[in-house]
This record gives sequence, structure tokens and C-alpha cells, in this order.
Amino acid sequence: MAGKYDVIVVGAGPSGATTAYETARAGLRTLLVDKATLPRYKTCGGGITYKSVRALPFSINSVTERHLYKVDFSWRTHNPYVLTSPEPLVSMVQRSRFDFLLAEQAANSGAQVMDNTTVNSVEMDEAGVTLGTSRGPLHATYLVGADGATGKVARQLGLMSDRYALAALESEVEVEPEAMGRWQDRLGIDLGWLKASYGWVFPKGDHLSVGVGGLPLLEDYGKLLKTYDQAHTAARAPGSAIKRIIRSHGYLLPCRQPGSPAQKGNALLVGDAAGLVEAFTGEGIYWAIRSGQIAARCITEGEIANYTRRLEAALMPDLMSARRWMQVYIKLPRACYTLPGRVPAFWHAVCRIMRGERHFREVGQILGPFGLLERALADPLVATRP
Repeated sequence: MAGKYDVIVVGAGPSGATTAYETARAGLRTLLVDKATLPRYKTCGGGITYKSVRALPFSINSVTERHLYKVDFSWRTHNPYVLTSPEPLVSMVQRSRFDFLLAEQAANSGAQVMDNTTVNSVEMDEAGVTLGTSRGPLHATYLVGADGATGKVARQLGLMSDRYALAALESEVEVEPEAMGRWQDRLGIDLGWLKASYGWVFPKGDHLSVGVGGLPLLEDYGKLLKTYDQAHTAARAPGSAIKRIIRSHGYLLPCRQPGSPAQKGNALLVGDAAGLVEAFTGEGIYWAIRSGQIAARCITEGEIANYTRRLEAALMPDLMSARRWMQVYIKLPRACYTLPGRVPAFWHAVCRIMRGERHFREVGQILGPFGLLERALADPLVATRP
């Protein structure tokens, strides 16, 4: 049958490229499909954590633009202070280059890459999966949906309709050299402006990614978030520092409901398509990589029916712990702003969590008796549901 593959992966982001890399390396005939022409732009801060770098089986040095050691904390866009980590906290990349590197690695492992291809329909039967695409029908034994928070695969399969969603706004901002130099070795975190929301600044090679986002717990949240975004951008690049806004985007950060199926028949969901985003920090790349690796193992080991269970065991404990600890920020935002600067042990713990050396589920161990507090914390995302 023409266009027949063992595995078709829809979406060439980190989760899809990782899945394709692993299944192709295992000897399966793999097709990696993306609707855009590669390399393509992706809205994202572009911060790659140490744990993400460590999870990949190859180097990303060729696309890394900066290593950041410092965090500039501000309170409602004012009163900034800077703390330094002895080790890099995040590596900065352009997502277009980073994602393309992962797709190239998949291709080098034997996967076929087909970009500029739109998936219009998904049909499943005993023989596998058939995709209706802009290039004609494609057939595979297994399908992996890696097409993001608003992708078609999950909708076609009737999955992830019960997910939660965080909202975010982000702009790429070209600034004067003096302002760019100020941010060359640090990222910015702003707290306290909106309930359950925060702002960030990530320096790229020649511009800043500046954004805001959080849980929509307030009425007219979209309007309030836009106001916050304007104030935050103006404060972090003040006066005449901004030369131009290169582009601005709004997007969703999807979060999976515990127990929600991420598999149906011979089809799996990975990364953002499976709602695997850490609600507290908005970090999704690590979880995209890990879910892609788990999906590939389930396919190559003939354990596809156990995929959701494996996700639950491997990833959800830490994702859920991060959500519960987010309640501390919601209830005590000022303390979350001041404690890193006042308590060295707290800052050290923040650094280890940001780097991925410790997990959110281990915060209780760090805090000793106070760690028992997590048991009393509810999942704040439940409050966002209608």
C-alpha cells in the first residue's frame, strides 16, 4: 500500500521529533509530518532547562544562544533584585532552530520528514490508522499526535476535551544595545500583578522574549492580562529602550486532568497535545521530550495499551505536585517574591528545582515538617473549570 508506515507522527515540535527519533532508531518506518514549512516559527520563551538538556541523547550546543545564571525578580513590575546561581539555570534557544535540530536528528536516525502537509482527517480500523492530508492519504500501524494545544489529532480522536488551560501573551522585542546588555546573563520573573499570574523576560541572541500568563481565575481575565502585558513590557524595557515589537502572540498552555486518556486504539498523544505542561512554571519542553520517549517505548515494546498508565506513573506525580505548590504562590505571592532574597536555602532550592536537580514532589522533603503542607493543598486548576 502506497504511503504505508509503521509510525506516523503529526507535529515536528520537541515531543513529535523525539518520538520520531526514537521509533526510527528502533528500526520502525517512521514519518514525521508538520503543517508548516520547516524550520518554522514557534511562540515560546525558549528556555531549555538543565533537565531537558540531560534528557536528550544528543547535544544542543549548536543552537544554544545563552546560558543564564541570574534571576531578576520584580514585584508588580517594580522593586527588582537579582540573585545568582553557581550553575546555569536555563539555556536560551530560538525555538525555530531548536525544533529544527530535533527534526534533523530524527531524519538522521532514519525518519522521513514531510513538512508543509496539513492533516484533515483521522480514521482508525483494525489495520491501523489512515490520515487524510493535503498530500493524499497516509497509512500507518501507529499514530502519534504531537500537534500541540490546538492540534487536530486529539479532536479527531475525541481526547483531551476535559483538559485545563492557562493563558499567555508574549512579544519578541528588539531593544537598544544597553538594555540588551542588561539582560544578557539573566532572566526576569515578575510576581503579584494578577492573581495566579506572572511575567517573564528571556533574552535571545538579538532580542528579548517578554510575556505574561497564568490561571484565568478572575473575571475579564483576557482584558486584565493585556493590561498587565503592556505594563510589564514597558517596565522591563523602560523609556526609549524598545526599538520595535517584532511580533506578538497569544497562546494556551494545556494541562492534563489526572486520569484523562492519552491513547485510543493505535493512536497516542504526546507533549502539549496530551496537556503535559507544568502549570507552576509553564514549562513544557521537558515533558514533551519525556512523553515522546515513553510513547516510543510503548510502540516498540508492543505496550501501547499501557501508555496512559505509564504517563501517570512517570510524569503526573511531579506535574500534580507543581500544581499543588502553586497554591502557595496564589495565597502568598509577596512571600514568593521576598523569600528567595531573604532565605539562602530557599533560593538554593529554587535553583535546584529550576535546573531539574530536584522535583516538585521532593519539595516536602526539603521543607521538613512544613512539607506536610502539600497534602492540604488543592489543585488550583480545578477552579478554572466552568
